[in-house]
Amino acid sequence: MGTVSQKELKKLFKNIDAKLTSSIDVYIIGGASAILGYNVMKETNDIDIDGGIDSEFNRLFSAEAKKLKLDLYLSSKGVFSPPENYRERMRKKTFPKKKLRVWYLDQYDLAISKIDRGIEKDLEDLKRVHAKSPFEVNTLVEIFNNEYIKVSAIGNPREKMMTLLDLVSMLFDETVLDKVKKEIGF
Repeated sequence: MGTVSQKELKKLFKNIDAKLTSSIDVYIIGGASAILGYNVMKETNDIDIDGGIDSEFNRLFSAEAKKLKLDLYLSSKGVFSPPENYRERMRKKTFPKKKLRVWYLDQYDLAISKIDRGIEKDLEDLKRVHAKSPFEVNTLVEIFNNEYIKVSAIGNPREKMMTLLDLVSMLFDETVLDKVKKEIGF
């Protein structure tokens, strides 16, 4: 597993775009969204895709990653519990020939999908996203409450709330943390 940069992913996708025979949309989730969308440097060896993996894209991805000496493979989503309407907020990167459209998670949906997993390294990734593109706490809490906890969260809601509070305490001061506790009913 190696560190992957936004520049490397853009080069990879640009090369794939140049060789595609038909137009394709690819929906990136997970850490690759942090890299591609928010210029976060992080270690990864997989690019998580929401939905099926097109066979031509898969073949080109493998060949181009190898050519660029990137230790990366494609993975179709495993455990991914995003907020409702996340696809409507996804952002798009279009490459020069415009056959490849790569969509990545909006930072709030990325945050909530990482909160769902509740892993410390994911919270560190979100801290790096916040440094590049600061989260607005009201938006984060609104999506968390209205499109995640009440609609699509799987598992213990209290654990999800505690992970949200861990993230808020990493990113904001004590006053904001107290406000969020009240807003989520903790």
